[in-house]
Amino acid sequence: MSQDRIDILERALKREKKARKAAEKILEQKSTELYYSKKKIEELYKEVESELTKTDSQLQGVFENIVDAYVIIDIAGNILKMNATAAHLFDFESDKSDGNLMNMVLPEDIDYVSQSFKSLQKEGSIKDFKINIKTNKNDIKLVHVNASIIYDKGIAVAAQGILRDITQDNKYQKSLEAEREKYRAITANMNLGLLEVNNDDEILLCNSSFCEMSGYAQDELLGKVASDLFLDSEVAEIIKNENLKRQKGDSNSYELKIKNKLGEIRYWLVSGAPNYNLEGKVIGSIGIHLDITAFKKLQEQKEKLLIDLEKSNNELHEYAHVVSHDLKSPLRSINALVSWLKEDNFGKLDEISLKNFGLIESTLEKMEQLISNILSYSSLGEETQSNQPVNLNDVLLEIKETIYLPEHISLKANTELPIINGDKTKLEQLFQNLIGNAIKYCDKAEGFIEVNCRELDQHYEFSVKDNGIGIEEKHHEKIFKIFNYLNKSKDSSGIGLSIVKKIVDLHEGDLWLESSLGTGSTFFFTLKK
Repeated sequence: MSQDRIDILERALKREKKARKAAEKILEQKSTELYYSKKKIEELYKEVESELTKTDSQLQGVFENIVDAYVIIDIAGNILKMNATAAHLFDFESDKSDGNLMNMVLPEDIDYVSQSFKSLQKEGSIKDFKINIKTNKNDIKLVHVNASIIYDKGIAVAAQGILRDITQDNKYQKSLEAEREKYRAITANMNLGLLEVNNDDEILLCNSSFCEMSGYAQDELLGKVASDLFLDSEVAEIIKNENLKRQKGDSNSYELKIKNKLGEIRYWLVSGAPNYNLEGKVIGSIGIHLDITAFKKLQEQKEKLLIDLEKSNNELHEYAHVVSHDLKSPLRSINALVSWLKEDNFGKLDEISLKNFGLIESTLEKMEQLISNILSYSSLGEETQSNQPVNLNDVLLEIKETIYLPEHISLKANTELPIINGDKTKLEQLFQNLIGNAIKYCDKAEGFIEVNCRELDQHYEFSVKDNGIGIEEKHHEKIFKIFNYLNKSKDSSGIGLSIVKKIVDLHEGDLWLESSLGTGSTFFFTLKK
């Protein structure tokens, strides 16, 4: 081999050695990089594995503790996994129990569920799905479902869903709807007008009765401002003040003068109350309306009648005084003529003539007393000082001193008499008439008159008891009527007990008696405190 060839081979060998060393250096460097890359990948893997474990633990905690029922099923409906809430919903013994959701579907809902499951597979999810199921204990429950498909490499392999038992909610909702319908029926058909407005007085709701009262159709009212439709500016101010009360939570009743659609003036009685939202905020008011126009007219007529009646009573009283004077004048003239005749013919008249003159005088005296009693009866209704305190013990004492009391008749009060507010003169007349009658009609050798009193809640109850001739029960009612005589005594005017009745009425009391013939009488009456 030539030297040239050897030199060429030596140079080639040197280049190969140099290239091998360079390759070994690169290999060593890459091996080092690969080692550290491997170490880094191992660390990252551990971190990922730890994170996955942590996430899996968190998901398991959510799965186990979720409030709603959570279940995973395969495409055939078999339960793969469920939480304790789902097991309770399905009435299983535990969340490890086996089951198939399709077996829980009611026969009449099979087609509906099948179509919905196909829709779930196609769309990938379904929301607000409601279905009745039969649980493991054969209980029927209505459940609300939100579900989605679980995919593996684009293929649907399972479904997961959150279920909620809404059986009771549905019952409550139906009950609420029934109550609402009942409320609508009541408000629509009641005879009272119902109106609901917001805080700006805009009409939100009205029933048919309100439409009838106002003359407007419902579509003419809704959204309109109520005060603009029915009220003038003066009355609108009343509504403004009432709405301020509603804002404060106040409820009350008030009267309104309004104009209906035809322009007629009507009067309404309104019972208003604030309307609250769920947060307790006042959002308007609700009013119940009653048309009291007819009542107001009757009230006006009543007031006019009372004015006319007062005028008539005054005229009647004046007439009674005039008639009394005009009737007494001829009586006095006749009495004077009789006296003159007796004086002019003194010693000339026989016994029969004198007796006849005596009868004339007695009749004239009775006539004058009757006229005085009629005038007294007609004057009882006049305004009196009825609020003055009157000591009835003093009244009874004055009667004892002024009335004629025979020796064989005793008069006493068995109890202390009260002080009441009333008219002293009329109260004296009340007791004097009863005591006078007891004296007048006493037929016993030893007579008595007893006055008693007892206190009631709002009144005092009095009684005047005697042991006189008594009164048959059939006469108990009519003796209090004017000009009713039970005894044709010359001293009886037939007005005394009528005056007693009227005085008791003026003092807001009642009058009655207990009596039987031959045993005496007890007159009871009450007087307001």
